[in-house]
Amino acid sequence: MKLINNEAVDLIFAMYRFANRNKQPENNYQGIPELSLWCDEYEKKLSPFLLNDISLMIEKMILPTVYLFILFKRTPGIETGEDFLNTLEKITPDEFLDYLKTELIGEKEKELTIELLNDVLVNDGLHPGYDHAEEAELLYGFLKDPENFLNRLHKTYSDFYRLVYKPGRSSLIKLASDKLRWHQRRLALGVEEYLEQLGLHSFISSLSENEEPTLFFSLFLDNDISSFWSTKTVVIGAGTDQRIINRSARDKADIFFSCFGDSKRLEILRLTSQRPWYSTELANHFEVKPATLSYHINILVDAELLHIVKGESRRFYYTLNKKSIEEYLGFVAKDLLGLNYNIEASE
Repeated sequence: MKLINNEAVDLIFAMYRFANRNKQPENNYQGIPELSLWCDEYEKKLSPFLLNDISLMIEKMILPTVYLFILFKRTPGIETGEDFLNTLEKITPDEFLDYLKTELIGEKEKELTIELLNDVLVNDGLHPGYDHAEEAELLYGFLKDPENFLNRLHKTYSDFYRLVYKPGRSSLIKLASDKLRWHQRRLALGVEEYLEQLGLHSFISSLSENEEPTLFFSLFLDNDISSFWSTKTVVIGAGTDQRIINRSARDKADIFFSCFGDSKRLEILRLTSQRPWYSTELANHFEVKPATLSYHINILVDAELLHIVKGESRRFYYTLNKKSIEEYLGFVAKDLLGLNYNIEASE
């Protein structure tokens, strides 16, 4: 297994990173400083109209990014940014609508409604943190004229490619190469260990089924990870090296106390220890918006205390990672008691 660096993937996630340039980093992972400077530099050079379209179509909606990545993955021969833009230009409104109905909803003949879109987006456990109600409303409005939406999306990507990606990428090539080599060395130490350290537990099970996931690498995804279950694909951001570095007993103990010191997070762990819970169920249980709950979910998933598992009807649910709980208790014992604590020996 290897990490693939593809310019078309870089373009998709360069747009994603730029669109979310004002998003605050979570879980003490500050990201790559050079990317923040890159965003600041080019934000000043773009027109308010282009910035507005980037905000509406990329920042406030995750679905166009997901759709375009799946389109890339299923279309052979896309290697460059120009290849990607040419493919995007050829998408028809019918193809886009069929994707929404077939891939997301599972019923091609079903009429798209705001309520249906909201339900689908809420259950996408791999991309928490968005205001799903706002996304569903925006998408539904765009779908009243899908041809105009696709033309506008293509123009947004084309302008971004010409004005930001091409002139800005050259200054980041060495950084991208250095980060890629670092991740390649970690991957060479063991595929399962690498995926485990990144919190990609569900993809580890596919290794035993002889269904290796495809791993893409992108500098521009920064400290994030994007998983695409329908194509068994993962895009790993260069800044995720921060998730692997400095995993000492004290770091683990601090993470443990941070997770268990919040009543909502503790309740989530209790609930998911009994049975799988869907994101919608958890939001309803706490009587909060999915975007609010996702803050806590993100922390627990990133700390490897929760597994994300694909369920039926394209829904994702959360279960407690009991093995990780035991390991954290060991790290706490080492940190506070100075014990030479070994979980396997104690069982």
